[in-house]
Amino acid sequence: MTKFYAAVIVSACLLTACSTKTDQATKADTSTATYEKLYKQALAGKDYQTAITAIQLVLMNDSSSGLRDSLPELFGAVNNLEACMQAAAQSMERYPENEKFKNIMLICLQQTGDMEGQYALLNDLYQRTKKSQYIIQVASIQMQSGNVKQAMQTIDMLMKELKDSKDSIDVFTDETSKQIVPVMAALWNMKGFGYMQQKNIEKAKEAFFQSMEIYPEFVMPKRNLQLIFDRKMR
Repeated sequence: MTKFYAAVIVSACLLTACSTKTDQATKADTSTATYEKLYKQALAGKDYQTAITAIQLVLMNDSSSGLRDSLPELFGAVNNLEACMQAAAQSMERYPENEKFKNIMLICLQQTGDMEGQYALLNDLYQRTKKSQYIIQVASIQMQSGNVKQAMQTIDMLMKELKDSKDSIDVFTDETSKQIVPVMAALWNMKGFGYMQQKNIEKAKEAFFQSMEIYPEFVMPKRNLQLIFDRKMR
């Protein structure tokens, strides 16, 4: 075989290899675009499981796709708790300052009953954001775990810090409903509940009335006062 023919054959082989790689890249780009379109359609139709599948298919072609950070919310939407926690942890590693992913993880920890994990994450969120809602949740966890004395200390500290605050927070009135109330109204209601745990009913009543004075439409202190009056009637 002459050098000329050998060179032609080698060139043909190289061209074939390049062509194959180009074809594969084109197919991958086409597939990614198709899967991204599927994701958008599924999300618009609130078909979250299909949206998750579409993202996973995209990630097979492009592991760095920004769609991966949509997975925590989507796994949460289909109640896949383990996958939600894993995806949220990965997103938190990529974006350690991102508040949204930490809140998703916080919801997961609430679902699993991990009090220590919630406490640590809430403290981290409060230190980073200085938002009162997070430290108030710390007091709530302290109360739920039976550490009433520490919870009351946290509440007193917050009352001093936030006495002039005009902020409002979400307070759950049951498992599915919540109410937006002034911070100080929420704190007085929590303090009243703490007094109830300590069997100091008169102090509890005073705290609940203080809460309602700040925000008369607040459902929780009304319920708590009703509980006190119902017990007295028995």
